[in-house]
Amino acid sequence: MSGRSLTYIVARRELTQRVRQRAFQLSTVAIVGVVAAIAILAGVLGGDGGPQRYTLAVDGAEAVAVANAAERIERAYDVELDVERADAAAARAGVLDGDYDAALTRAGLTVEEEAPDDLLQVLAAATDRVRSAAALRDAGVPAADARAALDPEPLRVHVLEPDDDDRGSYGVAFVASLLLYGQLIVVGLAVAQGVVEEKASRVVEVLLSTIPARPLLNGKVIGLGILGIGQLLLAGVVGLAAGAASGAISLDSSAIGALAVALLWFTLGYGVYGSLYAISGVVVSRQEDLSASSTPLTLVLVAAYLVVFPSLDAPDSTLATVASLVPFSSPIVMPSLVALGEASTAQVALSLAILVVSTVVLLGLAARIYERLVLRMGSPVRLGEALRLARR
Repeated sequence: MSGRSLTYIVARRELTQRVRQRAFQLSTVAIVGVVAAIAILAGVLGGDGGPQRYTLAVDGAEAVAVANAAERIERAYDVELDVERADAAAARAGVLDGDYDAALTRAGLTVEEEAPDDLLQVLAAATDRVRSAAALRDAGVPAADARAALDPEPLRVHVLEPDDDDRGSYGVAFVASLLLYGQLIVVGLAVAQGVVEEKASRVVEVLLSTIPARPLLNGKVIGLGILGIGQLLLAGVVGLAAGAASGAISLDSSAIGALAVALLWFTLGYGVYGSLYAISGVVVSRQEDLSASSTPLTLVLVAAYLVVFPSLDAPDSTLATVASLVPFSSPIVMPSLVALGEASTAQVALSLAILVVSTVVLLGLAARIYERLVLRMGSPVRLGEALRLARR
């Protein structure tokens, strides 16, 4: 059989075995559940839920006039007023009982504890208009002139670069970076653990009697990578749907494009880290030694994730640009910048090209080291020695 066919067989074996494992099933449910919860909470607690609604009780001619004026300008203050007529005593009792958010009477504004800033602002502006109109009438200014003075033509604003609806773009970028970071660690460690398990149990010796080393490693990396992509795709689709339903984000082409970019960069980033984790697994012969050999890679991923935060805060900075190009950090940083709309076409293309080249080089290096060390037992092999063996 050809190497490609053998790789396919090994990849299918990894897929079927892992999918049946309860640990994989539980992890998938956990990932999807956490992403859905984040999306729903973002919409409920911090999403764009529209204007803040207030119920206002009014008593007296001036209070009614102020409420009417406030309703005309409420949109400018992102509030929505529900005005109800009530006498002063009923209005005060309603505020205490929670039926009204505030009461506007001849005595002024009554609230239970502290008046919201936006409600105060819109009522203060409306009061100024009503009292200014009264002063102008008393001064003999014609009604038409008074209205023109109190309602001037608004300032014209010319937007040179219209901004698309980017509700929740920062949240999408943050969740994307978190998912990519977690998936790269989990799936990368799964590769390393699979290599060590087969090596420590001597199963690999049986496998190598029928399958060459390279198709065996490539199949393992590809099979686990497909599982990781599947988990990421499922979590992304559920997250976008939950975010759109809760109002946290707008489900449009930009959100779908951000998910596609995340999947692409995860695939190539997994090629980089999957290769390195495979090397960390094959240089040891026992599960107990795997922690020491894989910890440096995990720390690199942690550092790459921490770079996301300053990169999102200052996407034009040198740190963000460099992190989006370096193959060890770009799988996490670049999709976040794309989700935020802060990555240029040239930057995306260059990052992609560097990541492709790095993936090809590291996959070849991992295959050579795997061939030399997969049957070697004993103490862990240092990285320098492993590289020397790969050059032979």
